[in-house]
Amino acid sequence: MPEEEKMPEEEKMLEASSRKTVSIRDILYRRLNIYLAAGWVIATLLTGLAGTQYFNEGLRGRVIHLVNIIMAFETAREQDAGSVGRIDNFLSDQMDDIGVNDYFIVVILDNAVRYSTIDLPSEQLLALPLHGEMSYPSSFLGYEWSVPFIDWRLYGVEDPDQRVRVIVGLWKGEVFFGILTITLFVFAVGLIVGAVSLLLARRVVAQVVHPLEDSATAVLQRKENEMTPIRLNTRLRELTQIEDALNDLIARLDATVRRERNFIANAAHELRTPLAAVRAQAEAVDLQAVTPQIRGQIDGMLDATDRASRLIAQLLQLARSEAVASDASDAEPIDLVEIARDLIARFTPEILESRGDIELIAPDPVMLPGNRELVYALLRNLLENAVKYAGTPKHIVVTVAGGQNLDPSICIEDNGPGMSETDFQKAFAKFERLGRKSGDGAGLGLSIVHDIAKRQKLRLMRDQSPQLGGLKVTVSFTRSPSA
Repeated sequence: MPEEEKMPEEEKMLEASSRKTVSIRDILYRRLNIYLAAGWVIATLLTGLAGTQYFNEGLRGRVIHLVNIIMAFETAREQDAGSVGRIDNFLSDQMDDIGVNDYFIVVILDNAVRYSTIDLPSEQLLALPLHGEMSYPSSFLGYEWSVPFIDWRLYGVEDPDQRVRVIVGLWKGEVFFGILTITLFVFAVGLIVGAVSLLLARRVVAQVVHPLEDSATAVLQRKENEMTPIRLNTRLRELTQIEDALNDLIARLDATVRRERNFIANAAHELRTPLAAVRAQAEAVDLQAVTPQIRGQIDGMLDATDRASRLIAQLLQLARSEAVASDASDAEPIDLVEIARDLIARFTPEILESRGDIELIAPDPVMLPGNRELVYALLRNLLENAVKYAGTPKHIVVTVAGGQNLDPSICIEDNGPGMSETDFQKAFAKFERLGRKSGDGAGLGLSIVHDIAKRQKLRLMRDQSPQLGGLKVTVSFTRSPSA
């Protein structure tokens, strides 16, 4: 690749490496994770607070209701010895219904302790407030606890005549564990809902992003000179807008390329006629009737018209090769040996004039699928360069290889001065003559070769000919890995 073409690509690679790109999928996933996590935390907190409030109010309401039942029962029942046992059984059932295990109940009738499940002196029991909190040794409950003191929350009611007072104490741990149970339940439910929502959201993101990825793949898989409209096969409005914009850009690029190509072809055709007329006029001059100075000028005129004609032919060839590659016509079976023989026959007279020789080493035949016009133009320019820069006398060897177990290739060697790898890469640039001021070359031969090889995904390899000592160029028709 020439330096002029290599530098922009290197700059593009550096620019691409320095520009940090972010995937739309990653952005959506990250934001969905943040939003869902934030929503889950907020919903869990609000639900937990609401559940805690509901639990507290519900527990308080149920306990107050139980206290009122005890109050009514204690006011209406008969004062007999068996009533205490009935109260105990009744309260156990009611507390089990409420879901409370650790509690105490004190019933005071006419300022006397009528019933109590906590082992405290009567004075302390009579002094219990109707509402509030208290802390008593756990031994007063009548069974062992792991902590020496227990905190209680009191709920109480007394009748209007202040004859009957009922106080229920609930262990604060019961409330805490109730709230903790609700919180853990809300947390677990929220976690499950959040996980399901995240999975559904990621699925939705994938369904949205997948057409974008398919569209990028469809664009990347297009050939270099493919100017047909893009079909993304999507019903998403945003993607169809991108598709329309890309197709409009492709249409304008195609029109621009075709105008430039037509201009080159038309200009070359228009120049052929006056050049032919100039050459005819120069050849019509009787060289015996003119002075040696005029004869030298006429020879220079003929050389100039030859160079101009060759330049025009190469420009036409370049435009034609671009047009063929752009049209991307179907490959056809071609024979490399037949093309090599045709080209050798074309250049043989010029080689024999220098008392040189040209040799063809090839099996018969070597078939491969390809575009014959492009392959012919590529090999013609390589052989023309070999003939032009070979030594005196000219010695050229053309080797065609291929077969069932070999990839098709063609190698052209000459006995010229050769070319370094750096100069070989530089020569791929259009109109690059490697500093030569004289000669009939226009600097388009290897540029055409490189352009065709690049479009057809062929490999060009340079080496020094071990047999002739000059340049050795091999064209391998094995598709490159990027093809």
